[in-house]
Amino acid sequence: MQEEFKVAVTGDAIINRRISVCREERFLSLIDVIRDTDVAYTHFETLVHDYEGPELYPAAEAGWTWMRSPHFVVEELKWAGFKIVSHASNHCLDYSYGGLMSTWKALNEAGLPFAGTGRHLGEARDAAYLETAKGRVALISMCSSFTGWARAGETRRDVKGRPGLNPLRFYYMVDPEILETIKQLATKMGWWITKVGQEWLLNPAGLHNTVYRFVESREPGISTAADEDDVDGNLRSMQNAKRQADYVLVHLHNHEWDPEEGIHKPPKFTPPFARACIDAGADVFIAEGSHAPLRGIELYKNKAIFYDPGDFITMSGTVTRLPSDSYFRPGYDPEIRKWQATTADNFDARSALPKPLKPPGGYRTAPVGGGVVGVCSFGEGGKLVSLKLYPFSFFHEPRLRGGIPVMADHETGKKIIDYLGKLSAPFGTKVEYQDGVGIVKL
Repeated sequence: MQEEFKVAVTGDAIINRRISVCREERFLSLIDVIRDTDVAYTHFETLVHDYEGPELYPAAEAGWTWMRSPHFVVEELKWAGFKIVSHASNHCLDYSYGGLMSTWKALNEAGLPFAGTGRHLGEARDAAYLETAKGRVALISMCSSFTGWARAGETRRDVKGRPGLNPLRFYYMVDPEILETIKQLATKMGWWITKVGQEWLLNPAGLHNTVYRFVESREPGISTAADEDDVDGNLRSMQNAKRQADYVLVHLHNHEWDPEEGIHKPPKFTPPFARACIDAGADVFIAEGSHAPLRGIELYKNKAIFYDPGDFITMSGTVTRLPSDSYFRPGYDPEIRKWQATTADNFDARSALPKPLKPPGGYRTAPVGGGVVGVCSFGEGGKLVSLKLYPFSFFHEPRLRGGIPVMADHETGKKIIDYLGKLSAPFGTKVEYQDGVGIVKL
C-alpha cells in the first residue's frame, strides 16, 4: 500500500522580520502542522534587497506597499518548514529588475525552489521542481493583477526576452448596450477605439500597447474571460510538468473579484481556468491575493481548488523605507507629503485614506479574520484521500508578533471554518468543523 503524500498549502507570506524567535505555543503548533508534511508551499510576496544594487530602483507604480525584506527571511521560511514558493505577484517588480534579480539570488543561494518569475517568459512560465523521498513535485505560478511592464517578454531569434512575471491576462465580455456605453465614455475621454472582428480595443492616446479588450457578447451584463494565449501557454507548461513530476501545484495571484457578488467571490474567469488546469494535470490549484481574506474551496475531479486560503504572514507594516511615490498617494493629508515624513507616518496615515466605494470597505471586510493552512493527503495513484483545514488568526501586539499567524482558539476556529464552509457551498463543497480542524467532505 502506498504511503500517503501530504502537501501543506498557505496563502501570502509577506515576511520581513524573524519568526523563529516567537515561542508562542499556538504559533509553534501551526508550524508543526506545516513541518509534518512532505511538501509545504507558500506564496513569497516580497522582494529581498537592501535598497541598493544594480538596476535597483523603486518602480513608479507598485502593488501598494513597495516591498522589501532582509536576506534572512528566506532561511526563516525554511525554518518554518516551507520547501517551495511561488513568486508571481503585483509586487515582484516593486524595485524594478534589480529587486527581482536580488530576490532570485537570495532564493537560489538558500536552495528554495521558486516559480512565476524569470529572465524571460519561457523561464517565468516554466515549472520549479522539488524532489522528496515520496515523489517529485512541480510548481507553476501566474499572476492576473500587474502593471503592464511587469509581464515577462518572450524571446525571439533576433531580440532577447524581458524579465518579469508569468501573466494570466483577461478581457471583458459585454452585451451590446454596455459596449455602446463604454465606447461613448472612451470617446469623451479621448481614447483610441479600434475594432478587430468582434473585439473592440481601447487604449489611452499615445499608449498603443496599453490595450483594454472588450468582446461583444449575447449574454447580458459584463463578464471576464482569460486571455487565450496565456491560457494555452500555461496549460502546456502544466502538461509538461505532469510528464516530469508526480504532483503538480498551480498558483494564481488574483486580486480581481466578482463585482456582482463581492470581494469574497473569485472573478468569473478564475473558476473555469482553475478547472482547465486540473484537466491539464494539476493536482492542487491555489489562487490567493484577494485579501478578502478568504474565498471558497472547490473539489473538481477529486482535486482541490483553493480560491484563497487567506494571507499567512502579514508584515507590510514593518517595511523600513518607502519611496517618495508612496507619500503622494491621492487622498493623503498634505502633511504626509513633506520630505520630513517618515515611513511610520506613511503607514499610520493609511487608516485615514477614504474607503473605496467598490469593493465596499476595501480589503478584509469579511465577518471573520484569519485563514487556513490546507493539508492535502494523496494516496494510491495520486488520489486525494483527505483535505484538512487548520484555522489560524493573527497576533497584532506587541510589534514583535504583529502579523504572525497562530492556531485559532476553538471559538475563532469554528467561525473561520463555518464562514469558509459558507463560501464553499456554491461550489458544492461541504466543510465541517471537528476537534479544531475543518474537514472537507470528499
